Parts: sequence; structure tokens; C-alpha cells
Amino acid sequence: MNSVEINEINEMREQLASLKRQLSSQQIVNDRLLKEAMSNKLSTIQRRAIALCVICFVAIPYTYLTFDYLGMSQSFCCATIILLAGALVAMIISHYRLSARRIMSGDLVAVYEDVTRMRTIYKRWHYVSIPLLVLWFVWGGYEVYTYVTQDTQLLLTLATSATIGGVIGGVAGLRAHKKNLKAAEDLLAQIEELKR
Repeated sequence: MNSVEINEINEMREQLASLKRQLSSQQIVNDRLLKEAMSNKLSTIQRRAIALCVICFVAIPYTYLTFDYLGMSQSFCCATIILLAGALVAMIISHYRLSARRIMSGDLVAVYEDVTRMRTIYKRWHYVSIPLLVLWFVWGGYEVYTYVTQDTQLLLTLATSATIGGVIGGVAGLRAHKKNLKAAEDLLAQIEELKR
């Protein structure tokens, strides 16, 4: 080989090394941006959970005091508190290990397991909550009829209001539930992509 060919080969090596450095830095930037997006998604899920926990904390004393003031039985008041406390505990259990900081530190396997666990709890929650809510609603109607009033017009008004409120709350709850499940699915897909 002559010196021209050697110079060309050395120049090509330098260009190849430069390209490798550029690709490596772009890969690092892409990984960092993807981790930031995943961290933001997980933070959104956590903010929703915190908001629901705050609502539960406020609802527990409020519902007890309201139902007690209306003259409903103590067993119904206590059952309502137990249902709300159960929902609060389920929310805390499903979210307590989730942390956006763990994504940025690169502990993706643990985050994947925690998000999968949360998603499983979310999917199974309706098997418990919906039957309990139906029973609670029927029991509440009985309580209102027995302890609050037997006036048919007032009962119809209360039943209509409760049904409308239940439907609005149910739709809002299902939308939030689906948003969280969708965010969890997206997060799991992104982690899978990043692990490749």
C-alpha cells in the first residue's frame, strides 16, 4: 500500500469513529427523552391517584356526618365508611411503589413490574366495586325510605337525584379508570421498546 491509500484508510477510520460517536450521543439523547416522557406519564398517573385519595379522605367524614344527620342507621354509616376506606386502601396499595425517579435511574424492570401490578389491580377492582356499589345503593334506598322519609314524592326526587349523580360519577370514574389503564399500557409499551 502506498501512503495515499493509507491516508485514505486512516481518514475513513476517523470518519467512522466520528459517526459512531454521533450515533452514540443521539442514542443517549433519545433514551433520555423517552425516559422523561415515561416519567411524565407515570407522574400523571400518580397525580390522579393522589387526587382520588384526597377526595376519599374528604368524603369519609363528610358522608358519615351527612348520613348521621339525616338519621340513617349507624350500620349504614359505618358500612359507607368501610367502603370508602377500602377504596382508599386499594388506591394506595396499587400506587405505593410507583416512582417516576426510578425510571430516570434506569430501574426499568422494577418499574415494569410495579406498573403491571397496578394495572392488574385496576382491572380486577370492578369485580369488587360494582357489586358493592349496587348493594350499597339499594341499602341506601331502603335506609332513606325507613329512616328519613316515607313521602313518595320526596323519595322519587331523592332516587332520581341519586341515580343522576351515580351515572355522572360512574361515567367520570370510568373515564378516569380508562385513562389510567391507557397510560399504564403506553408506559409498559415504552419500557418494552426501551429494553430492546
